[in-house]
Amino acid sequence: MLYKEMPYPIVREDQNCLVDLYVKIKNDYRLFAAKGATFTKEHCQLFARSRSPLYIRTSENETAEEYLNSYLNDIISDPSIDPEVKAEIAYTSSLKSIRQIFQGLNRKTLVELEKTSGIVVRLILADRTILNDLMKITSHDHIIYKHSIRVGIYATALAIHLFGGGTNGHNIPALCTAFFLHDIGLTRVPKKILDNKEPLSDAEWQVVKKHPIWGHDRLMNVNYLTSQSASVVLYHHERRNGTGYPFGKSGEDIPLYARICAIADTFESLMSSSSGVTRTPFEALKIMQQELSGGFDPDLFRAFIMMLGPQP
Repeated sequence: MLYKEMPYPIVREDQNCLVDLYVKIKNDYRLFAAKGATFTKEHCQLFARSRSPLYIRTSENETAEEYLNSYLNDIISDPSIDPEVKAEIAYTSSLKSIRQIFQGLNRKTLVELEKTSGIVVRLILADRTILNDLMKITSHDHIIYKHSIRVGIYATALAIHLFGGGTNGHNIPALCTAFFLHDIGLTRVPKKILDNKEPLSDAEWQVVKKHPIWGHDRLMNVNYLTSQSASVVLYHHERRNGTGYPFGKSGEDIPLYARICAIADTFESLMSSSSGVTRTPFEALKIMQQELSGGFDPDLFRAFIMMLGPQP
């Protein structure tokens, strides 16, 4: 019999268990809670102490997915759940959606990503300090997945910081989805280039620089070219001083949402350990301010620094 790990905690007192749940002890799977059982206080205490992952039979995956989705919003809005747990849930949900998008961009995977975007937006709106918990999370997944998630989260947080909790004419959930999709064009870049640990050759770099256009084309092909995704995906590598790509746009000619994404994208790239160098947020911001300052909208960059600073 095959088993699958549940992606985030679902043990909540007085809630019914819709599938058999198992714990793994060495190489053996043992029943933790049976289908139809009610989670007791003892269940919750045992789970809290062990922090062991729970598993389901893969044959019940569809039922489990429905179960998880039905509880996700409740978990995010529950004040009794630790913010670090909420951050882990949001990150794990985002990771799942990003994996699906990169493996197959279609209407179904886009709908799932939109749901995840809504969760991330609600989480940040409910607790602005949650960004600190999201930044602490590490992941061993492919660097492109991890990068897409973190850029999406940073850029969404900056948009909320700039535009406030109300819409103010901006569709924040749609923006969050666009930020998550910013590098979707990399699916057309050969894997050997993406996985290359050495500096790229000129020819390889020219291939990589096509990914904003390829991403734009992919979204057109699935009829998902919203104004937010068009501006973010196509222009997030443009720079204020005209040194970016693919069109060499500058200043106000670069759409606002793309300017927001450019800051989040560069910050995450500098923070990433994929280059062999792990930097603190302060070190990354210092490089952006001193070495790359001409590339970013100064007002947006100041707002980004303020957002990452100590929260009141």
